[in-house]
Amino acid sequence: MTYGMSSVDAVSRAVPEAAARAGTVAELGSVLSQHLATLLPHDGYLLSGFDPVTGARCFLACENSYSSRARRRMDRANALGRTRRPVADLLHGPCPAVVLGAGAQDPCPDTHRLHGLMAADDYGSELCIALSRRGVARGALVLLRERTSRPFSPTEKTRAAQLAEPLAAAVTRYVTDKPLRPRQVHLPPAIVVVGKNDEIAGATPTGREALRGILPGVYPAGEQELFSFIWHITYTARRTAMPAITRAPTPLGWFSLQAHPLDGAMTGDTVVTLQPAPPVELLPALAQWYGISPRERAVIEQALQGLAAKQIARRLNLSPHTVNDHFKAVYRKTGVTGRDELIACL
Repeated sequence: MTYGMSSVDAVSRAVPEAAARAGTVAELGSVLSQHLATLLPHDGYLLSGFDPVTGARCFLACENSYSSRARRRMDRANALGRTRRPVADLLHGPCPAVVLGAGAQDPCPDTHRLHGLMAADDYGSELCIALSRRGVARGALVLLRERTSRPFSPTEKTRAAQLAEPLAAAVTRYVTDKPLRPRQVHLPPAIVVVGKNDEIAGATPTGREALRGILPGVYPAGEQELFSFIWHITYTARRTAMPAITRAPTPLGWFSLQAHPLDGAMTGDTVVTLQPAPPVELLPALAQWYGISPRERAVIEQALQGLAAKQIARRLNLSPHTVNDHFKAVYRKTGVTGRDELIACL
């Protein structure tokens, strides 16, 4: 089957607009899958959004995809640099797409293990697309074909590479076309302890309630897999034995998810904290998502300290007129109506 450039161009134009209208992560994954189906037929998909500052997963949408158990095993394999090619390799390589499993032209070192993981869920071929915009990772899209379907071809890999940037724009539009709004729900910090054996060693009651509240908007997990959302950030922290953080856009507002390895050990217990993202943690991620310039970010930081425009101007060696221009630019980018609403949103 062949496709003309006009088809690729049409999909490239359509997916950002469709993504902007999606109300949930599940809707986002569904509309992207529908638009890609004509060019890249697939039996299932897995769409991950990345924190643009840290690269850790901040949301997930999937349909007819790997089981939660398989996703957890793959998260661990990815964090340890095993089995599947890390998305970082694709972001900095010559091509942002790769075929894994059947149809792979450049198989990864642990091909046998990969086939085992895929075959356990009856998948035979995987097309992974790294999504980056202006050099910043926004996410990854994995398209799946069952073992009874034909593998992804080199031609389809080329088509996927051509669509990588429009898909990154689509993920960005999904986040940024929704104006910032003050958080309506104020949940206390939630704490979960992951033991070195990868089992949940303990969790605060608020931890369970917080996960129940935000999971429908960021991760396809039910009560049986209540803690699925924390595995990726846990393995991210263990990879470096350093704290890891991601900021997740949810229907209830922005939340931060932090993982801290105890005693700085890669194989020990890990404490994961989920809480409404405080301004000092949220602003770096918002600046990347909404295209807020370094100078605009500096103005916001001063405003968060309660300074008036004239005081900000003196501190930053700017004119009050320039400070107000920066505020107006931030209002336009984030969709807020003024300074009070901006501060409330943060």
